[in-house]
Amino acid sequence: MSYNIDLRPLAALEIFEAYDWYEAQKEGLGVEFLNELEHLYSSLCQNPHTYSYYDKPVREGRLDRFPYTVVYEISDASVIIYSVFMSRRDPANKRSK
Repeated sequence: MSYNIDLRPLAALEIFEAYDWYEAQKEGLGVEFLNELEHLYSSLCQNPHTYSYYDKPVREGRLDRFPYTVVYEISDASVIIYSVFMSRRDPANKRSK
């Protein structure tokens, strides 16, 4: 079964902010961040149950190269992404809905 990605608006905002920050550091780095995120999305679409629970039923998957965690929940045929969270920030600020 293949799942669909449902990106919540606040998660999209976090992605835009991260992209802008990485692009300001080095041209093209923001695109590399988006590519890494897309790779994780592909994995989530194929098998979202692979990643561990953050707080049941919410799970989290980590990017390999960048210090970001994707916080999501599986609902029917969708993977609902609540947050794309920088791992170096206070975990208490991580949104799970």
